[in-house]
Amino acid sequence: MSVYDHRHLNLEVPEFAGRVPTTENIAIAIWERLEDKIPHAKLHRVRVYEMADLFADYYGSDDGER
Repeated sequence: MSVYDHRHLNLEVPEFAGRVPTTENIAIAIWERLEDKIPHAKLHRVRVYEMADLFADYYGSDDGER
């Protein structure tokens, strides 16, 4: 997502004003941006890669909390 590309996440991206931009938190923030935005579809997973063998998956929250 270009909103994160070449940005100082803590200073330029509102989602990270109050949380650390770890790979896991970036995956959650992307989920929050995409959830309910694709008509007639259900988001299953967001995967964010740091390296080919280092990534974080987020499948949403079962209890509605993030």
